[in-house]
Amino acid sequence: MTKKDLLERIEWGRYKVNSPAEYLAKKVNITKAYALLKRSGMKYAFTGPDAVFFWTKGGYIVDRFFGFYPIHLKIKNQDLIKWKKFFKSEKQRFFIEGNEVKETLFGIFYVLYVGKDFKVETIDNYRVQPLKETIEFCQKRIYSYEPALEMMDELHDLGLNIKNNKLRINSRE
Repeated sequence: MTKKDLLERIEWGRYKVNSPAEYLAKKVNITKAYALLKRSGMKYAFTGPDAVFFWTKGGYIVDRFFGFYPIHLKIKNQDLIKWKKFFKSEKQRFFIEGNEVKETLFGIFYVLYVGKDFKVETIDNYRVQPLKETIEFCQKRIYSYEPALEMMDELHDLGLNIKNNKLRINSRE
């Protein structure tokens, strides 16, 4: 249980039970998980929900909940073996989009979207897919990302004229 960080050894024969907050603090360091990528030395771009997160300046987060934090990355086909070695050396869990997932995923893990070369823009020293691709991603998933489109429209003056429509229920008489 100490290896899983559920218990903490105080002295010989004495242990302390870690609270859920302490457990998460030890297991889930999101800032560190994003910063780790800068050390890779390889080309990547945040994509999908992570691109939305960066383009909204952290204002819109979806596809995550308590104990489940996937980080979505585009990588080049030719770098896949290097990425695998990098994540294994850093003891980080990852899987390749489209492949069968062979374990239950929880905490922080990386989802790799392998493809040809791709364009990258920089936001706060992080590499992110271009805004146009992020908008297209949101538009294809309008029910989850309409508020994000509105935020990006306001932040980047895109002229999308999107106003988050509230669901109106008409009562029958």
